[in-house]
Amino acid sequence: MATCFVQHENVANAFMAEALACRQAILFARELGFSRVIIEGVSLTVIKKLNLDAVDRSLICSIVHDIKILSMDFNSISFCFVRRGANKTVHVLAHECRNNPGPCYWVEEASVATTTECELDRSRLEQVQVP
Repeated sequence: MATCFVQHENVANAFMAEALACRQAILFARELGFSRVIIEGVSLTVIKKLNLDAVDRSLICSIVHDIKILSMDFNSISFCFVRRGANKTVHVLAHECRNNPGPCYWVEEASVATTTECELDRSRLEQVQVP
């Protein structure tokens, strides 16, 4: 339905990058007026932190806290882990992000490369679901 990418500078590690991407997705979904959201992430550690009720005390605790506060704006929100290979569209977006100096937002459209990879992801998912 929509996608965006925003570059962040001085990101310490992959966990922080994943948490920042999650927060950006939630802000974007809120801006678009979505009431039900599913956030998929490739970092099982980050997804677990977002699904726990306990207070996070890791290096990304402030981002996790922000995400949990922002999550209250939705009627329904879930955080799901997906294997890196199951969503290659994200990698296409990340590659495009590296070549683009500023943020980019698409609503009901995307770049040709992203759209093509999204269709391939969908066909791979359909192949897994068919007995």
